[in-house]
Amino acid sequence: MGRAARTLLSAIVTLWAIATGTFLLMEHAPGGPESGERRLPPEVEAANLVRLGLADAVTGPCAEGPGECTRVERRPMLRRYVAMLGAIATFDLGFTYTSRGERTVRENLSEGLPVSAAVGGLALLFALLAGVPLGLYAASRGGGRADRLLAALATAGVSVPAIVLGPLLLYLFAIRLRLFPVGGLDSPASLVLPSATLGLILASVLQRMTRAGAAGFLEGPVAKALAARGLPRARLLGVHALRHAAIPMLGYLPPAVAALLTGSVVIETVFDLPGIARHLIGAAVNRDHPMVMGVVLAYSTLLVALTTASELLLPVVDPRLRGPARTGDEG
Repeated sequence: MGRAARTLLSAIVTLWAIATGTFLLMEHAPGGPESGERRLPPEVEAANLVRLGLADAVTGPCAEGPGECTRVERRPMLRRYVAMLGAIATFDLGFTYTSRGERTVRENLSEGLPVSAAVGGLALLFALLAGVPLGLYAASRGGGRADRLLAALATAGVSVPAIVLGPLLLYLFAIRLRLFPVGGLDSPASLVLPSATLGLILASVLQRMTRAGAAGFLEGPVAKALAARGLPRARLLGVHALRHAAIPMLGYLPPAVAALLTGSVVIETVFDLPGIARHLIGAAVNRDHPMVMGVVLAYSTLLVALTTASELLLPVVDPRLRGPARTGDEG
């Protein structure tokens, strides 16, 4: 089996395991989609189960006397599990429970994911353009005043959570200075502050990682030998030091980027954005199993894809991870 086939099989097995785990967690969570967190009258719960496709109305002889009666039989968990796998295989998770048959999971995802992805994509772009160059500059000034200042700023950026930084930027640039909209998604300018909030935090992390990786290389014998041969400082930093700094970042970025592109609950709530993360919270509270499964699978698929890409890129960045070169036939 080739490497591509093994990678695809591993991704499918991973997604199946995530879907199965999510299904079992939802099945054993307190409450249910027919009642939510509080119990309803039995006849109401029974009607809800039938409406949601979780039970069947069966007509049969009445136990109390002659005639026929209709009773509700909940579908076995195995049958619901197989139906869930079939829905995932056809990329159609059906209607959301909370919409009462008016909206599908696909419609919610298609509306929310572009907003979350736009915010996350801009945040990632800002973080890469700011964090990586600043980290390289700090490494080139190791121990100096600029290095200590950038280290302090990065520490502050990592320490401040989004739930604090977001309202602070909102108050300063939207309410006081009135440079950006207060909330909602009326124009592209509405994406600036939420993207900046997430981007500043991620840029601080990338700056610290870049500085650590680049500084470790610059202090080593290879960098000193290259400098002694007359290699320009810019090439030493921008190519060789950056390559060493990219190794730990390739391990960190896949889950971080997946989380960015699939939305932040805090950011979408603070800035009143119609992203996908808010659908997840509402679905979890209301036991909307199809919507929860849709969001979880969207995040998991993106995470698996990014992790796979990272694994394929690591040998390109770090030659030590490549297989041994064949110099001839053995024997």
